[in-house]
Amino acid sequence: MKKSGFVTLVGRSNVGKSTLLNALVGTKVAIVTPKPQTTRRPVRGMLNDARGQIVFVDTPGIFQKKDALSLRLNKSVHEQLEGVEAIVYVVDPTREPGQEEQDIQAILKRTEVPIVLAINKSDLPEEELPALMHARMIDIGQRATLEISAVKRQNLNLLVDALFDLLPEGEPYYPDLQMTDMERREWLSELIREKVFLRLDEELPYSVHVVVDEDELRENGVRHIAARILTSELRYKKMIIGAQGSLIKRIGMDARKELEASSGTKIYLELEVEVDPEWQKRFSVS
Repeated sequence: MKKSGFVTLVGRSNVGKSTLLNALVGTKVAIVTPKPQTTRRPVRGMLNDARGQIVFVDTPGIFQKKDALSLRLNKSVHEQLEGVEAIVYVVDPTREPGQEEQDIQAILKRTEVPIVLAINKSDLPEEELPALMHARMIDIGQRATLEISAVKRQNLNLLVDALFDLLPEGEPYYPDLQMTDMERREWLSELIREKVFLRLDEELPYSVHVVVDEDELRENGVRHIAARILTSELRYKKMIIGAQGSLIKRIGMDARKELEASSGTKIYLELEVEVDPEWQKRFSVS
């Protein structure tokens, strides 16, 4: 009998949860940037092998901030800890532990769900890991502690082994060839948002959301995609567009290049930027 179950990835923002999810699944199902608040909704990715199926759930990071978006993200994390078979607690030893780390550990200590502690970025030299010893000393009743590298894919086989040991017997929840439950338009929206984050770098306006209005393969074999980038203030709109439209063109080129490479299809991508001060109130991470 095969095994199956849901496993939630939990940790502070920017500890590498999305990179880990993509590495475990073997394809890009979650966007990755060096910025907090990149992941805003639970992203599910499926790993299938001879032993069964693991459905990984990448959650937003825990935030101390109390703005509307952070509060919704934190609520989403709590919800994703319910009804799962295991939790992977991801720790970044390049950053000293703080209040957010303490908050996560307090939450995890109260749960009865089995936990595996994954110390990420272990491929780096120890002098770049000031919090490594602290991470090694974490005790929240975890079933296993592993030092891994999501980027180099080191010891991920040991992580998968540990998780299968915790999963119950059961049939797969999704077909073998399905890698994520994310709908195509949602995935397109996330990919474009990733390119916005990467291009804006330190000047990033965090209040950015992307709505895909059109995704159609035309008779000429070209897929037409039209999307709106929503931001909260006019100054952010000007920032995203750039001088004479230079930045929005680069964002579009970045997104189109990745889409064409992944699909093998010619892409026509149309991007607009709109100011919508109320989008965060309507935004849902469910």
